[in-house]
Amino acid sequence: MTELAVVVLAHTDPVHLKRLVAALEDVPVFLHCDAKTPGHVVQQMTQGLPRRVTLCERLRTSRASWSLVEAELRTLRQAIAASRARHIAVVSGMDYPLLSMPELIDQLAGWDGHSYFRNVPLPFPQWNTRTYRDGGLWRVQHRFITRGGQALLWRDVPLHWPGRRPTPPELEFRASSQWKIYAREHVELLLDVVDRRPDLVRFWRSTHTPDESFAASTLGSRALLGSLAMPPCLAQAWFIAWPDVGSHPRWLTSADFDRLAQARWAPAIGAADAVGAPGYEIRPHRKLFARKFSTRVDVEVLDRIDADLRR
Repeated sequence: MTELAVVVLAHTDPVHLKRLVAALEDVPVFLHCDAKTPGHVVQQMTQGLPRRVTLCERLRTSRASWSLVEAELRTLRQAIAASRARHIAVVSGMDYPLLSMPELIDQLAGWDGHSYFRNVPLPFPQWNTRTYRDGGLWRVQHRFITRGGQALLWRDVPLHWPGRRPTPPELEFRASSQWKIYAREHVELLLDVVDRRPDLVRFWRSTHTPDESFAASTLGSRALLGSLAMPPCLAQAWFIAWPDVGSHPRWLTSADFDRLAQARWAPAIGAADAVGAPGYEIRPHRKLFARKFSTRVDVEVLDRIDADLRR
């Protein structure tokens, strides 16, 4: 049985993507290359990949929109159909593991049957904005304007219809991240709900940034899944550096190496400590992946990760 499979959602930087695939060692990889990516770049991304990489159907995606969820779901379906992995990680093409694969898989043994990604109930204070102080409920209580699964923006701001709307009573909304390590059972449950409940899919299509809330909210809704519903989790498997101003993670460089090393060598955390824990924060714990990296920004930091952290 394969312990881990990895879904990679990529749109640029063929050099880093191939280095990421190599760092995933013998793990089966299911690769989605964004349909917006120019053909010559996709050719560079996919040429010469090992046989353990499966190229998945390409969709056009854009930030803050259902298209990102659709790409993830389709690629997850292939991962479930083609592997027996106990866990399936969803990573960006700009991510990189901080551990060797044998050690990372050994770490996940303590999470068997549990998904390893931070998810907490709304309202979530970190999702407040200057306009909305409701802990992120605005993301689902407004009907955002979309076209073909893509969010419409004006001056980089997503547009929505005026007024609030009712939300499906079965849903218990949660804040999460696009980047996750799913338990296989949770992927199967998620895909089953998608297939059974097109009405819920229609609702999520017009929410804001559903890639950060759809999966956790669906899996955590007891009215949908009963005793199989996923409890909240406070552990996060990714090291991410957020700027003081802005909503996007910054690029990681050699100047961040000491923090990356600290994150990699921090004490490991198991599901027993993190799943169902109260509050929003938990003790510092080991990170398994980091994001984001670019060959145009800094490759020496990756050399040091390979030499000193993943040795």
